[in-house]
Amino acid sequence: MTGIIEYLENTAADLMARCTQCGRCVEVCPIVPLVGLAGEEPKQLIAQVKRLTEGKPFSAEARRFTEACNGSGQCNAACPEGINVRQWLSITKLKLKTELPEDERSVTSGQQFRRMAQAVHLLASMQLPSEDLKRILAPPKSRSADLVFYYGCNVLRSPHIIFNVMDILDALRLEYEVLGGTANCCGVVQFMAGDLKTYERIAPKTYGALSGMGAKTVISWCPTCQLQFGETYHDYARPSFEVGHVAEFLAGYRDQIAERIVKPLAKRAVIHEHGGVKGVVESTRRLMETIPGLQIVDVPQNREFGYQCSRVAQYPEKQNDVHRIIAENAKAAGVDLIITIYHGCHRQLCGAEGQYPYEVKNFTDVLAEALGAGRPDLYKAYKIGGDVYEAIQSAGGYLEQNGVRVSGLDGLLKQEIFGEPGISGNQDRPANGSFST
Repeated sequence: MTGIIEYLENTAADLMARCTQCGRCVEVCPIVPLVGLAGEEPKQLIAQVKRLTEGKPFSAEARRFTEACNGSGQCNAACPEGINVRQWLSITKLKLKTELPEDERSVTSGQQFRRMAQAVHLLASMQLPSEDLKRILAPPKSRSADLVFYYGCNVLRSPHIIFNVMDILDALRLEYEVLGGTANCCGVVQFMAGDLKTYERIAPKTYGALSGMGAKTVISWCPTCQLQFGETYHDYARPSFEVGHVAEFLAGYRDQIAERIVKPLAKRAVIHEHGGVKGVVESTRRLMETIPGLQIVDVPQNREFGYQCSRVAQYPEKQNDVHRIIAENAKAAGVDLIITIYHGCHRQLCGAEGQYPYEVKNFTDVLAEALGAGRPDLYKAYKIGGDVYEAIQSAGGYLEQNGVRVSGLDGLLKQEIFGEPGISGNQDRPANGSFST
């Protein structure tokens, strides 16, 4: 038994020991009606999940409930005992994965990781000049850095967000270093595939890099990395640094940000929300409220289903519903802007700008622009344009700088930009030069 497995099993045992089997977690779970469990008795179902976790005979319904979990976190908020039910279920889901042969799990995680790495490299190479890409992918510097911005992997699909955060940190005159990319992954792909042998190489490597940089505070961008570290690895590793989300960190500098704003924004906006990562929505709202002229409007939206849009993918109809509700209600409210929080949500909603009478920007876009900085959102430009070959041609300069040949990869690109779930751009709308690199 490896150290991480023993730690996770002990964690699950501690969580279950506090569970009174009241069933509130089942009652509030947004997935239950989607997987045919609405008629199950909540108390009995959670009792069966406990048996599953303990390695005892369990019901088919307990398996279905566990495997369906998309990490919404509604269970955590509802639990009267303050149990992190999401953490418990992630450990139990891992237990189910390890029923498969180890070689099979290793092959699956390897294939998934390689595809992810190929996609993020291609998309980042289409949107950044070589000097910028090298800057954020460079190995950690040897000098000590109390503050480290850890951006993870998948935000490289929309890398302007990384530079927005860096521009904001620069505007605050903070000293920091940057770490991320597939060479410094959180290990979630391997963990979710049950490939613990590989996971135990990846997560310690990333934490070792952060410790080697002398980090005292790590600000994380990706909500998946935040949960993977915070609910799986951080307490096991017991590093000398703490990990928090970028939005919460920046919200602690609201006064300094307000003093440095040079560009008011006279617009009405709605924030696209997911409530699964504690404190992030509230922090984002506080940051947006520092910008003179920006009025935040509340509209009905589904903030409970998944902790970000990409975690809703296994339920396509529900995912479409999440997007449609906010897109239509924002239009009805007459707003000028939808503000996204996470990169996955931004990628899936930014195409709405090609169909609706408002802009779609990430909160880092809005904040960076207010501070007189910010980077162009080429992912959005490509998606709104709607033609993969035009996008490749427009990105030719960056692709050549980064040594990437797209030959044979147009299918991957179609899927990763134009085939991604969400609201697509207007297919008949001309690019009007917006792809210029």
